[in-house]
Amino acid sequence: MKKSLLLIGLVIGPWLQSLAQAELSAEVKVIASATEQSIRLRWAPTTPVAWQLLNKYGYTVERYTIARNGELLPTPEKLVLVDQPQKPNPLADWEGMIDANDYAAIAAQAIYGETFELTEDYNADIMQVVQLAREQEQRFSFALFAADQSFEVAQMMGLAFIDHTPRKNERYLYRVYSAVPAEVEEIKTGFVYIGLQDYAPLPPVYDVQAIFGDKAAMVSWERQNFDGTYTAYLVEKSTDGKTYRSITNQPIINTAQGEEYRTRRAYKMDSLASNGQTVYYRVRGITAFGEISPPSDSVAGSGFIPLAASPKFTKWDTDNVTVDLAWDFPPQEVLPIEGFSVERSAMEAGPYEVVENLSPTARSFNDPQPRATNYYRIVAYREYAREPSFPVLVQLADSIPPAVPSALKGEVDTVGVVRLAWNANREPDLLGYRVYRSNFRGSEFSQVTREPVSLAQFVDTIAVKTLTEDVYYQITSVDIRFNESDPTDAVLLSRPDVVPPTPPVFSEVKSTETGVSLIYQPSPSSDVVEYVVYRKGPQDAGWVRLGTQSPEARGTYLDTKAEPNVRYGYTITAWDEAGLESAPAKPVMGSFVQTTASVSPTGLKVSADREAKQVLLSWQFSGAAQAFKIYRKQGDGTLTLYRTIGGDQRQFEDENLQLSTTYQYGVQAELPGGLLSKIVIGQVAY
Repeated sequence: MKKSLLLIGLVIGPWLQSLAQAELSAEVKVIASATEQSIRLRWAPTTPVAWQLLNKYGYTVERYTIARNGELLPTPEKLVLVDQPQKPNPLADWEGMIDANDYAAIAAQAIYGETFELTEDYNADIMQVVQLAREQEQRFSFALFAADQSFEVAQMMGLAFIDHTPRKNERYLYRVYSAVPAEVEEIKTGFVYIGLQDYAPLPPVYDVQAIFGDKAAMVSWERQNFDGTYTAYLVEKSTDGKTYRSITNQPIINTAQGEEYRTRRAYKMDSLASNGQTVYYRVRGITAFGEISPPSDSVAGSGFIPLAASPKFTKWDTDNVTVDLAWDFPPQEVLPIEGFSVERSAMEAGPYEVVENLSPTARSFNDPQPRATNYYRIVAYREYAREPSFPVLVQLADSIPPAVPSALKGEVDTVGVVRLAWNANREPDLLGYRVYRSNFRGSEFSQVTREPVSLAQFVDTIAVKTLTEDVYYQITSVDIRFNESDPTDAVLLSRPDVVPPTPPVFSEVKSTETGVSLIYQPSPSSDVVEYVVYRKGPQDAGWVRLGTQSPEARGTYLDTKAEPNVRYGYTITAWDEAGLESAPAKPVMGSFVQTTASVSPTGLKVSADREAKQVLLSWQFSGAAQAFKIYRKQGDGTLTLYRTIGGDQRQFEDENLQLSTTYQYGVQAELPGGLLSKIVIGQVAY
């Protein structure tokens, strides 16, 4: 007859008690995921016993509103999200899912499947008790596995919930706690803190690769970095690069143990209908919440029958001008191929470029233009098959170091983080750069980098609390032969000695068509949240706050309120998260230069009166002029300033003339403030 676990406990009480003491403490673990409009919750107990009890009594889900509009609420607002404790759906509800969802069948069997039967001879059944305990653990493990693979199944098991009522301006603490009476089992409450603003698109799987063989392909992808994000994957295939279908009916999971499970990559083998047809693969990740990631970049290839042999180098020599290569390969009648390609790369891992394509009978090649460092390989090919040789390294003698790095500059923030940058070298055989540091210009510099850095920038950390106020850096460049350049001139950096952020620095001030453009280098302090620009004009008693900018403004500010041709002083300060303001930047002077008036004289008339022996000029002008400048050109001469008359006049008489001479006149208005209009030209023969 069937016996309950309680009866078993009475029979083997001491053994069962020691087993219970060895278990982990029971608690509920909760995770959450935010979408753009809802928040999904997943949870699970930590022990098989707690799982069975919670299947009976259920879980209660509560939400506490902790913050609103970026501010903490004085008293959290509580909301119970479920009317009654969540428990697994009745067995009848599972029957409609089992045929369509394999994980539903696993979960239903784990929850409702039959148990072992014991006889009246308890001593004989001690092994069945052990088996029952193992079965309980297996049911628990398979149930949680099924929940991880299907969010719908997790909901049916009472292990998931979707909150459709969150607001974008609020943040919540969700609590999932046990409805099991405390006298039956103490189960700790689980909680998670999240808001809709935590939503972020799922990252696509990367580094997808495919290795093709005879009517088969091995697809692999980066797995280790997605362990906390995806619980399963979909491998999709296409024959046209547009329409993709999963190659399996169920998502792919890694159920291996030990070292195999801890490898960085996941693998899936797929069969191909034929060789030679291009197929495309891509991978999607699936989260524990049933969300499917965007597809990875696709990889393409085609199946082929591999060659039975690969070329083997027998010679790789250089006279420091050219490179001679020779190799072995079975003759054409033994292993027919279409030809060989000689490939070369600066690195053993590639990428390789084709230097020359050769006939199937070729067994040697001379490279007339090798590089300083060359990795060569010979590839035999036929139809879709390619068999490369192992690469060999050929280096030409080189004792010339690379050029000295240029334009070294750096900055130190308030916590002692040093950021160095310089212009990148252009040598093709450059290995990297070495960074040296010293507290004194005249003392020996010590190397900071263990290995040459490949980027033309470097981040270092230094002690801020020290008696030396300055630190010096030098950079050298190193090629792949470890020829090292001379060091750069030492750059001096000052350690921060105040708590406020380092002030920004103006790099350029210039006049534009719309105002004064201020270009500055942002503060190197990492906690800057705002910049404030100040201006001081001729009539201002002190600095006037002009405007603010966020750190994302990329170091440019445009003063569109500047009066034309007025010289202003500018400065700028940085504010950090603590509300501390830096010292003002070194002031710079700038002005909105407006050199041409917007209005000019119109209707210029030039006429000669030989009886009165004069030339008469007349014009119109709609604005207020301070003066008019009269320009004259006589014959083939140059147009030069001739007279300046009052701004209230609109005509001019020229009596200083010579007969049979052509005169050209120009009129220009001078406005208050010194602006000059365009010169209006007229001509007359006298």
